[in-house]
Amino acid sequence: MTISLGVHSLIPSADSTPELLIALADKALYEAKERGRNRAFLYEE
Repeated sequence: MTISLGVHSLIPSADSTPELLIALADKALYEAKERGRNRAFLYEE
C-alpha cells in the first residue's frame, strides 16, 4: 500500500476561504500523484 499526500497551508486573510485552501491542497495532491507513488508534495505559490 502506498500514499500520495498533498499539503498546503495559508495564513488567513479577508480573501481566503476554506474552498481556496482545499483547492490548493488538491493541486498539491495531484502534483504528488504525477510525480509517482508514495509521494508528498508541498504546494507553494
